[in-house]
This record gives sequence, structure tokens and C-alpha cells, in this order.
Amino acid sequence: MPEFIAKVGTSDGTVTERTFTAESEKALLAELQGREYLVFGIRRKSGLAGLLPDFGRKRTVKMKEFLLFNQELAALIRAGLPIIGSLDILLERRKNPVFSKALADVRDRVRGGAALSEAFDAQGEMFPKIYSSTLASGERSGEVATVLQRFIAYQKTMMNLKRKVVAALIYPAFLMVLSFGVIIVLILFVIPKFTEFYADFGSDLPLITRVLVSVSALLTTNLPYLLVAIVAGVLGGRAWARTEKGRLGFDRIKVRVPLVGGIWQRFAVSRFMRTLGTLISGGIPVVTALGISARAVGNRDFEARLLDVERKVREGESLWESLDETRLFNDIAIEMTKVGESTGSLHEMLANVADFYDEETETLLGTVIALLEPVMLIGMGFVVGGMLLAIYLPLLRSYAQSQY
Repeated sequence: MPEFIAKVGTSDGTVTERTFTAESEKALLAELQGREYLVFGIRRKSGLAGLLPDFGRKRTVKMKEFLLFNQELAALIRAGLPIIGSLDILLERRKNPVFSKALADVRDRVRGGAALSEAFDAQGEMFPKIYSSTLASGERSGEVATVLQRFIAYQKTMMNLKRKVVAALIYPAFLMVLSFGVIIVLILFVIPKFTEFYADFGSDLPLITRVLVSVSALLTTNLPYLLVAIVAGVLGGRAWARTEKGRLGFDRIKVRVPLVGGIWQRFAVSRFMRTLGTLISGGIPVVTALGISARAVGNRDFEARLLDVERKVREGESLWESLDETRLFNDIAIEMTKVGESTGSLHEMLANVADFYDEETETLLGTVIALLEPVMLIGMGFVVGGMLLAIYLPLLRSYAQSQY
């Protein structure tokens, strides 16, 4: 949606300019007046930033920062402070301007009479959907601090799993970047130094050397065009990945990549199961929890299949049968879900399934890393060794011929 800059006055006499998103200027005016703002003016955000794709502009808060905020909020609520007072205190401690702006809007909405869950939900993609739903369940039961603690435990579990995946992939990524850098240096800087020397050999150069010299000459001659093509390709790829079709395609490719595809799939399934169990334990109806969990899974292909589960459960089909039809879950997960559904302990079984998938993810991740590191080292040695052989083979031949 388009962005607008509005100059507004609040009930405490403060006048400020803030950025809002709305379908139109008229819709924003109605929304602000409904929240009892005094509107002095609204203008559409313009300029180059408004025309370019939304590259680099963060619409979410870092998980660690959001975890710290919730820990502080839960502590303040348990101490007996009112919601608005707690938000005022926390707002003063925020250093992230994006987060501060969102919290200020949340506080103003709550001050205007909105529920805390509604105020966070109105921020769109800034905060996860599960968060506002968890708050809503706490507001209904009068135990906001308790549901916040449950969400904090959920968030810590997801952070730990994500941290393990990222930490395990750092070394292979470093090897890949190093290999690519060495190859680029050899092709663009080392081989051109030998080109004039190789000219004296004429057609006597080995085939591998002639191919390498031709590739080097092609790349160095067309380097500016190549850089422009790479930049255009990256920007075009990012623009495509931000479209609905692009996101769906990327998510489908991601889980089909050899070796690491299984990790992404298990991570997505674990996230769905843990989110679903957390919401159900907080008193959210199963159908509602299914829709929220499906959208929190982080994969558009899986999301579409899991939203179909929501529809089937709403129509009366059992949860375990609907999940089985997606072909995303193994037999153990389906059986445990079936037992939990029949015994009334569904949220506990879902948490156990999520733990099971987390263990599988860690095991598979360790196996992939154990295989990937030697394969990458061997591949790097083969490529760099082949290039060095192509560089020095004519010299070795020349030296051998001079001995006879």
C-alpha cells in the first residue's frame, strides 16, 4: 500500500509528523480521526524512495530485539503497571527508530481504546501474526503476562534452532566465497600477466591453457558489461522474488535443493507444529490456529497446502487426516497428532512432534556439513589446481624440450 506522511496532534498536546500506510488519503484521514488524532495535514510520500522497489527497508523487528522487549513487557505487567504506562517506559528504551515508530503507534492505538492485540496486529508484517493472536488469548483470560511468557519460550526455541542452522552453514559459505575469490583473482589478474608470454608459443599451447586464456580475455575485455549484467540480474532476481509468483517459485526451489532442501523442509514443518501447539495451548481454536500457523511457516508452497488443511478441518475432517494428505509430515508426526487429537492432549503432542523435527534437523545438518566440507575442499582443489596446471604446463613443456 502507498505511504503517507501525516502531521497529527495527540491528546496530550504533542504535534508530530509520522508515516502511515493506507489505501488512500481519504481512508487514512478517516482512520486517524477515528483514533481521535487532530489531523493538520496529509501528503503522499514521494521522491525516488517512493518509486524504487522496497529494497533494504526493514518491515520486521530483529528476533533478539523483540525477545528482549517481550521479556521487559512481561516483567512490567507482572509488577502491576498498566499497559500504556509499560509501553511508555519501553518506548523510551528503544534505539531502533523503526521499532520505536511502531511502538508509538501501538501505544496511541491502545490509548485510543484499542486492545493491545489489535494494536500490534494493525502494524502488518512488522510483528508476527502469532504474537497478536497470543496476546488476544491472554486478554480474553486476563493473563497477558502468562501468555507472554509462553510466547517468549516459543521465541527462544525458534531462535536457538535458527542459530544452530546459521552457525553450521557459516564455514561452508566461507569456503565457497574463498574459492570464488581465488578463481576470480587468477582469471582477471594472474592469467593476463602470462598472455604476452604465451603469445610466443602460438598454437603449441595445450588445449586447457588455450581455453583458460580465451576465458580470461573474454572476461577482462567485457568486465564492465559483466558487472552491469550481474547487478541487473541480482536486482531483477530480488524484484522477482518479491512478487507472489516469485516467492512461491523460490520456496519450491529451496526445499528441492540437494542436501540442504531437507533441512529447510524440516525447519518449516517444525515451525508450523510448534506455532500450532503454542496457539492451541493458549486457548486459540484449532481452525483459527491452523490459519495463523500456516502463514507463519515461512514457505508459500507449504502455506498453500496447510491453508487447505484449515479448510478441511473447518468442514469437519480430522486434523491428522488433513495433515496426512499434504504429504509434508512423516508417519510418526501423523500418528502423534492422531493420538493427541483423540486424547485431548493435542498441544503437548504437537510440541513433541516439533522437538522430534528439531532433532532430525540437527542430525541432518551435521551430516550435510560433514559431507559438504570435504566435497567443497576437493572441488576447490580440483578447480584451482587445474587452473595452475593450465598456467604452468606450457612452461614445463618448454623446459622439458630445452633439455633435449
